[in-house]
Amino acid sequence: MLALIPLFCFVLLGLDWVHAEDLRLMQKTLSIDQVDYEKALYYEPGDPLPHIDFSQVDWQRIVAKEHRTIVLESEYLTTTILPEMGRVYSMVYRPTGHETLWRNDIVRPGGANNETGWWLWIGGIEYTLPKDEHGTTWALPWQWQILEDSDRRKAVRLQVEEPTTRLRQRIDLSVAAGSAALEADIRIWNPTADTVEFAHWVNPMWAPGGGNELTDSTEFIIPTRRVLIEERWQQNLGPSPQLWDGNPLRYIRNWSKMGDLMADGLEAGFYGVYAHEAEEGVVRVFDPLINPGVDMWTYGFRPRDIPMGSGAPNKGYVEMWGGTVETFPHQTKPLAPGGQLGWTEWIYPYQQTGGISQANGDAVVKAILEEGKVEIDLCPSRALQNASFEVREDGRTLVRRRLAAAPDAPFNTVVELASVPVAGEVLLIIYEGEVELLRVRL
Repeated sequence: MLALIPLFCFVLLGLDWVHAEDLRLMQKTLSIDQVDYEKALYYEPGDPLPHIDFSQVDWQRIVAKEHRTIVLESEYLTTTILPEMGRVYSMVYRPTGHETLWRNDIVRPGGANNETGWWLWIGGIEYTLPKDEHGTTWALPWQWQILEDSDRRKAVRLQVEEPTTRLRQRIDLSVAAGSAALEADIRIWNPTADTVEFAHWVNPMWAPGGGNELTDSTEFIIPTRRVLIEERWQQNLGPSPQLWDGNPLRYIRNWSKMGDLMADGLEAGFYGVYAHEAEEGVVRVFDPLINPGVDMWTYGFRPRDIPMGSGAPNKGYVEMWGGTVETFPHQTKPLAPGGQLGWTEWIYPYQQTGGISQANGDAVVKAILEEGKVEIDLCPSRALQNASFEVREDGRTLVRRRLAAAPDAPFNTVVELASVPVAGEVLLIIYEGEVELLRVRL
């Protein structure tokens, strides 16, 4: 399995190239317009979860709500966190200046199949417990603290207790000097004397390219052989299962209506989206043994029913959920009394690759072998030092060359091979020094 830990070796490499002066942690106040819904919230006796009476929502009255924010900024990324909501609200890729997350222009509530009975269309990235559609933790107040404010790393800790299960969740969000990646260290533990059934899902609402909506040629990239479609969506998306390689549903333009599909097993620990018009995408990298589930939802191609609070037209976004179970939303797994589950993952934008063949915490690479030529497009999450690539056939090196790449300077080349591979295994391997960063089977 490919290593998933980025090689942020600042001590060995020095800070001269990582621009520590561009690393910032800022506490700010952000005003976000929302429908005046909070007066319609209520609690039932003995129920710790907020519910909503939609008949009491004043849908025409728009109010500005002040939110406390934590901004983590590096040379390549500006991430805005709403810590009291346990939510990432914004992720701007500084090399292009583009937002990668969908955000509602006016926040509004709506119905949902979870224990609260509703959900908030606000956008960003949410981290959900304990099960079902969006869970309950999105609706709860989170505790938070500044974890690190050094010249190498900025980090904030978010914590919440889910009241129906008493599961506790801790998320450490951080950005390192010279990195375009938002790192999330996620820990869930069961302090009770009973086994708890649960599922944790990360829900990034992606719309790369800077338009706050999907471009017409947006591609969905999941390293799986087949996808599964629930019966209720087969009328919109077709039968289940379906092969994923070459599937028309890989592109939003082929989604005539809304729907939901799931990976039928992952072959690698990443998934992502790529806006071909903007030559820009975003990827999530994780341990697939701990997070084996991928569930993807969109409203379809150029939908008319996106819940924009203003009513303005919008081409929509994609929710690409990643879960600790294989299928969404009803499957759960047990966590024993005193048990813990933890992992580290990364989400980062990338550009100028044409998609993804392989990705880890260090880089996204797209590589194609065709007619004796190898096209290589690579965008790293940080500036690579003393890097090179090698094309190898059955252990024999066909070519090895130096490369230079950074988030604001992707590497793109076409290599002509002296001999055309016939039947052997052909690999592209990316190195930093003599350390292998990632490999792709061509």
